[in-house]
Amino acid sequence: MVRQNFPQLAIKICILLTGFAGIVAEYLLSTLASYFLGDTIFQWTITISLMLFAMGIGAKLSMHIKDNRLLEALFITELIISLLVSFSVIIAYFNAAYPDRIEITIYGLVFCIGLFIGGEIPLAVRINNRFETLKQNIAHILEKDYIGALLGGILYAYLFLPKLGLTYTPLIAGSLNFAVAGLILFVFYKRLLSFIKWLYVFSGVILIFYACLTQPLFLYAEQRLFRDPIVYVQQTPYQRIVLTKWREHYFLYLDGHLQLATIDEKRYHETLVHIPMCLVSKPQKVLIIGGGDGFALREVLKYQVEQVILVDIDKDVVHFSATHPVMCKFNAHSFEDKRVKCVFRDGFSFVQKDKNVYDVIIIDVTDPKTPSAARLYTQEFYLYCQKLLNKNGILITQATSPFFAQKAFCSILKTVASAGFYVYPLKMEVPTFGEWGFVLAAKQKLDIPKQILAHFDERKTNYLTKELALAAFFMEKGFSCQGVKINSLRKLTLLDYYQSKLWELY
Repeated sequence: MVRQNFPQLAIKICILLTGFAGIVAEYLLSTLASYFLGDTIFQWTITISLMLFAMGIGAKLSMHIKDNRLLEALFITELIISLLVSFSVIIAYFNAAYPDRIEITIYGLVFCIGLFIGGEIPLAVRINNRFETLKQNIAHILEKDYIGALLGGILYAYLFLPKLGLTYTPLIAGSLNFAVAGLILFVFYKRLLSFIKWLYVFSGVILIFYACLTQPLFLYAEQRLFRDPIVYVQQTPYQRIVLTKWREHYFLYLDGHLQLATIDEKRYHETLVHIPMCLVSKPQKVLIIGGGDGFALREVLKYQVEQVILVDIDKDVVHFSATHPVMCKFNAHSFEDKRVKCVFRDGFSFVQKDKNVYDVIIIDVTDPKTPSAARLYTQEFYLYCQKLLNKNGILITQATSPFFAQKAFCSILKTVASAGFYVYPLKMEVPTFGEWGFVLAAKQKLDIPKQILAHFDERKTNYLTKELALAAFFMEKGFSCQGVKINSLRKLTLLDYYQSKLWELY
């Protein structure tokens, strides 16, 4: 009885594994698209939609497979998926250095993999039709596919992406399809054509050879994306950390986007920190939202503050910044100070629930490239921040570039004002980024020239002077925010404003 039911059980195990591998492949390619092409929500939507469309075509094409060749068709389908998924990321990496190719490459891979994944279930249903009634067949096949997809999704989120990253996850997914092909070969060996076993051996040799070379190949491919030598790479649950070196200077990238350069980061961080700090009389409690690199924290700790709470969603970025020798050197071991408390949580969720009151709130988060990032520039977010700020407190946020993304800058300025703040736009020239903007806000009107001249302490800075601090508040002639709308959770207008073609000039 067990021997008779074994082929039926094998088909169900195959479907469970293919459901697992299929969802991992979908998420993997969606992550890849958002990493190289930006706009996470858009890329995930398009990638999964395109894959589902291709799966529909694959399902349609499977009907042309003859009944006496279903096993061979399913076996070959699994082998092709195994190879395509295993090599998908490295193919994308090698084409990422060519902007005109990468989009076609990623969407082409999505379509091809979806095409073959779409043929799996119809083929399995037709094979299993020999063992069960139609009602049982459809129910059992879909049940196993959906259970596999659930397991794949959970493991992708908690294990594959954060621990194995884009380097080894495709190999895991591809190996599962290879295992499915092996199970088919083992169970239905006598019914398969003779060349099948040699095809399996040949594919296995290719995968083993690739597995041995995966790490050096990825390092070589990723290095092609950066001008300077890579000295550190890490995939976190949220982003990919890359640190490069040029002469004695270092450049930190998150998901391929430059976050800071040690050659000129003081211009940015001293503006972000020392201007608001000098506008508050003896600041004691400071909140930093973002700033997981520890550079803004370094500047805050130059003051006699009692406590600094740093909120960052990515624990691994903070750990990297607190332990890597290069980061510790440039952030002055700021995370080791006993006055610092790190909270690993989404910034929006934190300000929503926090009950503390702060003298200064410093918002040093990534640009509003995605909906999740744009939430930290909404009216609702700033309203929560206002409740956490004492009546004489100061808030400052980085606000992209007033030159390259003027509408985005203006939207942030207007959004902060809509939360009941007096707002003051300012900018600073940071060579690696160009002209960069900030929005300073207070509950009470400020006499900025008087306060800066009286309280700005140049002994605490390496670049910024009183004169430069004052000059930062002067915007160029003709600067206007007329017609620009605020950003809110109801409508993230900032996302559209940020997609300015002027970024292409730099």
